[in-house]
Amino acid sequence: MGAIVAVLAVGTLWYLDIYTKHNSELIEVQNMEGENARTALRALRDAGLEGVVTDTVYKDGARKNAVINQNPDAGLMVKTGRKVYLVVNTSKVPMVEVPDLAGKTSLTQAKNMLIRKHLKVGKIIKEINESVRTKSDEPVLAQYYSGTSNEIAPKTLIERNSTVDLVIGISSDYYESDSIALSASDN
Repeated sequence: MGAIVAVLAVGTLWYLDIYTKHNSELIEVQNMEGENARTALRALRDAGLEGVVTDTVYKDGARKNAVINQNPDAGLMVKTGRKVYLVVNTSKVPMVEVPDLAGKTSLTQAKNMLIRKHLKVGKIIKEINESVRTKSDEPVLAQYYSGTSNEIAPKTLIERNSTVDLVIGISSDYYESDSIALSASDN
């Protein structure tokens, strides 16, 4: 019985040594962040590692189809055949819903709402409006596709980071005093 236990123990240790590649050479993990996903997978394979794409997400500012995260990190020493997990920036910019701003928000509120939706504020177009009583009112009267006079309907889907132009109401008193201040500073 003791001999059987000894043979099983030695056999198990021998199997684990082979399975875990205990005596194998270590390879340094290369930095794949910023590389095209296909290029990264090929480079890892050529280095004796296995690249696995685990997720695709959208990251502002990163190139499309580029690796934006990896595990294990670059510089670590790992065994041959080790899996390197990659997160890749999607090739498609996500669409976001345009909020309902016109007639419901002030300029300050509109700016905050656009930022939260990952949209940018474009041109601010001032238009005299009789309902505006003070300089600080600045209600949003309309929202346009950037650089056009085409209104964007609320809940329209547009690409994330797109620019939205806003038309704001100002009082005629504010407009006149602003014009006077501008012409006085020109002299």
